[in-house]
Amino acid sequence: MNRFNKMSQGKTNSVVDWLGDIPSSWELIRLRFLCCIGTGSKDTVDNVINGKYPFFVRSDNVEKIDEFTHDEEAVMTAGDGVGVGRVFHYYKGKFAAHQRVYVFTKFNNCKAKFIYYYLKSNLAFEVLKGNAKSTVDSLRRPMLANFLVSLPSFNEQESIIRFLDDKTSEIDSLIAAKKKLIDLLEEQRQAIITEAVTKGLDPNVKMKDSGVEWIGEIPEHWNLLRIKYLGDAILGLTYSPSDVVSKNEGKLVLRSSNIRNGKIDYNDTVYVNCAVPPKLITKEHDILICSRNGSRELIGKCALIDRNSQDQTFGAFTTVFRSEINEFLFYIFQSQLFKSQIGSYLTSTINQLTISKLRNFPVAIPNDLERKKITNFLQKKALEFDSIIKNEKNAIDNLKEYRQSLIYEAVTGKIDVRDYKKEEALS
Repeated sequence: MNRFNKMSQGKTNSVVDWLGDIPSSWELIRLRFLCCIGTGSKDTVDNVINGKYPFFVRSDNVEKIDEFTHDEEAVMTAGDGVGVGRVFHYYKGKFAAHQRVYVFTKFNNCKAKFIYYYLKSNLAFEVLKGNAKSTVDSLRRPMLANFLVSLPSFNEQESIIRFLDDKTSEIDSLIAAKKKLIDLLEEQRQAIITEAVTKGLDPNVKMKDSGVEWIGEIPEHWNLLRIKYLGDAILGLTYSPSDVVSKNEGKLVLRSSNIRNGKIDYNDTVYVNCAVPPKLITKEHDILICSRNGSRELIGKCALIDRNSQDQTFGAFTTVFRSEINEFLFYIFQSQLFKSQIGSYLTSTINQLTISKLRNFPVAIPNDLERKKITNFLQKKALEFDSIIKNEKNAIDNLKEYRQSLIYEAVTGKIDVRDYKKEEALS
């Protein structure tokens, strides 16, 4: 048979909009008749970095814990938060789950792995049904209990599981390879930036010791200066929850969540209606820096303010650096040297890059002409890298969409995989 034959057996109308027609030999059964529906009992604070057992929470990341609450085959999904209808786990063995994670166990007349694939493909359709938002806040047990499952025979479930295990593994390997390539490209980009802002573009230039161990040698005619002599570091606006208003009533506050890949991202926006000092109004070429965050890895990430993001303000967990040479300094802030030193500025109790630490950061500065040449060179390189990385990310999105489509077609009987064999896997 062909790898993806359309289901040849008779069809029947499921009377479920998103499910459509299903093979006439399949049954429609509510989830509560197929398994036990419970929840975890642990909280986020219970995780242990090097714990013995997997700890399933409301995200794709699996934490660790030192004690288990289950020792069985289970399927799990997020009960609230952004993971509702999007985060699913399958596991067999000893584990624990967060108290807002639904845990499906003790499967009856069905295979756990089939339920995993079925929910992963279809639960979001039901969760978002009649909801104008692209996400919902929580998942209620009655909705899960009454969720309709189109169920084939045991043998056909096993064929579908075997088919999807092979195909999703194949697709996941392709995605992993592309993600690895993106990481390598990002490393190469940073290496080029670091080389340009510390050594310049002339490989034959005479060098001198910078006097700073982690900077090393710099071109002889460059000057080593503290950032504070080049411009001003400005801490962001402090505002209260009562100051937050709708988009049409206030001024946009740029926060660390708006800094993504060196650019301003507007997917998570907050507006305030309060007094904003003129100094805290963003200007074109300002550098917005994440100076405080719950995640240490995000400290120091930055974006260059452009015409679209000027005339706004910025939040207290961010800092703006303002100078006449920010187009050059922006690349210093994106270099490996800056990122490698961020960790030394943080304490064990708080993840914060203080104004004082930032102002005293040493940088090597060339003359105006050379600085412009380096900036132009790096801008051109950035466009090249951005184009390649964008293409790889688009390819990843397409692979994810294909994977989701394949799961849906298999678990709803749109394609016939009853005779699928391992050797038919794509190369």
